[in-house]
Amino acid sequence: MNESIKTSFDLTEDIVVVSPPSDKDTHSTANIENKILIFISNLERDTFSKPGHQMTAFQPGQRAVITNKPLYLSISVVIAAHFTGSNYTDGLKILSHVFAFFHRNPTFNHQNAPDLADTIEQMTLEMETIPDGQLSHMWGMLGSHYLPSCVYRIRAVIPNSETILTQTGRLRQTNTNLFRKDV
Repeated sequence: MNESIKTSFDLTEDIVVVSPPSDKDTHSTANIENKILIFISNLERDTFSKPGHQMTAFQPGQRAVITNKPLYLSISVVIAAHFTGSNYTDGLKILSHVFAFFHRNPTFNHQNAPDLADTIEQMTLEMETIPDGQLSHMWGMLGSHYLPSCVYRIRAVIPNSETILTQTGRLRQTNTNLFRKDV
C-alpha cells in the first residue's frame, strides 16, 4: 500500500503506519500525524467455522490422526486518515486512493504480495459497515476523536493451531487358539 501511495502521489517517505490513533501512555502523536493508520479494532472466532475435530484421510493399512480443527479468526482492521490542519484534504485524497486500492486488490497471496508471511496462504479484505453507535463507541474506547476511516474484515487461519488428539489404526482380526464349543 505504501508503494502504491508513494508512486501515485510522488512521495518519498512511507505514509502508512501500523499504529493506534492515540497512545494513552505518552500522549505523543508526532509519529502518526499526517499518516494513514492501520490498526486492529477487534479479534473474534470466525462464526463460519465450527469448533470440533477432524480426521485425516484414512488409508487402509495406515494409521489415521484425529486433530482439532484449525483456529479461524475474523479480524477487524481500521484504516484511518490522521491528517491535520491544511493537510486534511490531502489525507482524504490518500484515503480515497487506499479504498480504491483495496477495491482493485481485495485478495493477497504469494503471487501478488511476495512479502506475505509463509504461514499465510491467502488474505481477503472485505469492507464492513459499522452502525453509527458502534462506531462512536469504538473511537471512544480508543481514546481518540473520530478520524475519516473504514473498517475491513480479514478472515485468517491461525497457523499450527491444530493439535493431535489421538491416532487410530485399522481394525484387524487376530489369530487365537480359542474355539467356540457348540453346545
